[in-house]
Amino acid sequence: MVRVKFYRRPHSPPPGRLNSPPTSCILRPMDTRLPRRLDKFLADARVASRSRIEALWRGGHVTVNGDPEHLLYHLVDPLRDDIRIDQERLHLRPPEIYALLHKPAGLLTAMRDPRPRQLIASLLPDAWLATVGPVGRLDRATTGALILTDDGDLSYLLTHPDHHVWKRYLLTVRGHVADDDPRLAAMRQGVVLKGEPTLPARCGVVPESHREHVRYGPMCELWVEIREGRNRQVRKMASKTGFKLRHLHRARVGPVSLGDLEVGHHRPLTPEEVDALYEDAGGRALPAERALAALLRRLEEGHLEPRGVQLVERYLAEDAPT
Repeated sequence: MVRVKFYRRPHSPPPGRLNSPPTSCILRPMDTRLPRRLDKFLADARVASRSRIEALWRGGHVTVNGDPEHLLYHLVDPLRDDIRIDQERLHLRPPEIYALLHKPAGLLTAMRDPRPRQLIASLLPDAWLATVGPVGRLDRATTGALILTDDGDLSYLLTHPDHHVWKRYLLTVRGHVADDDPRLAAMRQGVVLKGEPTLPARCGVVPESHREHVRYGPMCELWVEIREGRNRQVRKMASKTGFKLRHLHRARVGPVSLGDLEVGHHRPLTPEEVDALYEDAGGRALPAERALAALLRRLEEGHLEPRGVQLVERYLAEDAPT
């Protein structure tokens, strides 16, 4: 159980809104009582993908307390409201799937695609396709570690730029490179991409990786660790600093590494690995803390519908410390 403190903004809330929300409340990680948008509830109930959820709602299949007109962005009470799809009542379901895939080259990091292209979904159980998604992306040519989960909170933490989870890549480049190479020094300082410098990287030469290639001549391997997730960032950093990249491979995400996992195969993450990923990304309580903080901001700024105001006020009243 985590005690979270919130600080009010200096301006006053609009008339009719909660005038003095408690400055702290008891907040539990994965709090099932926290009001949330209808679309977030449906995602947390693991009924379908976000795009499929919207299609079900537009088709009139979703009702809240018998009302098919409840908007997706309006709040619901996860425990008290009667939320149904085609008359079947829904309940929140805890995340169940945490896996590591060794992505091969030639596949798109996607679970579905309107065009007939090769996807990582072809390597995974059909039962995963509706609710499991990749955490971040690897481009078609890049191989290596890709985490898959139906845990939206963990996915959010690992991909949000504020959380800076380190990811380790192995780069096969042309030529022989020394540890004091100025191109590596440039990566350690930060490389300007589209006018914005990257955060400083950690990098070096993989020991005893120098070799001669029959076609490309001298080659070696570099290791690079970054804590951002810009589009094709490592490839662009290598190109900008003058390396001729032949292959890119991601070896580790945070504390989770591929080890001897074969290409094209996946394995479940251990509970210890899941805990370590959460710890690296800021802790299990952080998504709930941010969700409640966002609700309080919307409440103060008058951006909640009337019933949403009631739900948040009731939640705060029930959770306020005595």
